[in-house]
Amino acid sequence: MEFIQNFVPTSKAQLLQVAMYLNGGDIKKAQEFVDFYAKNLELPDFDPIAPTLMQQLKSGASGFFSWVKENQSDLVQGYQLIQGIIQNKGVLPITPSASEPLPSIND
Repeated sequence: MEFIQNFVPTSKAQLLQVAMYLNGGDIKKAQEFVDFYAKNLELPDFDPIAPTLMQQLKSGASGFFSWVKENQSDLVQGYQLIQGIIQNKGVLPITPSASEPLPSIND
């Protein structure tokens, strides 16, 4: 019974397979179970096919290159900043400004 409580159907075909298992292969009972269980659910007939490794790589590369294209100016500015720091030209040295001393806490 714990199995059915944790079961989340992703397609009608998967639900029918589980119903067949639970009803000992009785097709009529399994179909009644599916009709009762899935009457208010919008399930696809079959599970969607997972993308292949090449499709995943193509999608990831496409997303990466579009991100680079959108952020090209920021990336160039960051590169120029790092290059300037390395070559130590065009970068002002950071020095602390003169300020009044902090008041004593114990006063």
